[in-house]
Amino acid sequence: MTAGIRHFTASAIVLDDNDRALLVHHNKVGLWLYPGGHIDPNEDPAEAALREVREETGIRTEVIAHRQFAHPAVATIPPPFTILEMDVQDSKVGPHRHIDLVYVCRPVSGDLIPQKAEVRSARWVPAAELVDLHTPAELPDLIAEATGWAKLLR
Repeated sequence: MTAGIRHFTASAIVLDDNDRALLVHHNKVGLWLYPGGHIDPNEDPAEAALREVREETGIRTEVIAHRQFAHPAVATIPPPFTILEMDVQDSKVGPHRHIDLVYVCRPVSGDLIPQKAEVRSARWVPAAELVDLHTPAELPDLIAEATGWAKLLR
């Protein structure tokens, strides 16, 4: 694992009612991934995850989450499904690490229109086809677990 620079990112595993996951083929990384990216200034992680999905795919989503603590004196942010840390190789920044807050979301509107500047393609992928795609090693297991977790909340 690379020591040094760490960036906070937010991503979304978007699942439809047919247990398909929304994946993008990322230009820079050359892999099929779920949508995500860096958290902008003045943006909370959930907002970042929703924005990244919309920017990369054209699909508007909402976070699936357990209701946590609420009080009128404070704002609450939906908790992520999980938080991952990984090595990243970037031609501009060099080697660094991403701390990725991964949300599980469902689509609410929009047409699937990939943002060609960042992603080569975007598509809904049935769970059984995940193993046939060039993805990070953990992605099929992560999506399978997220799918099971989301079913418990329905």
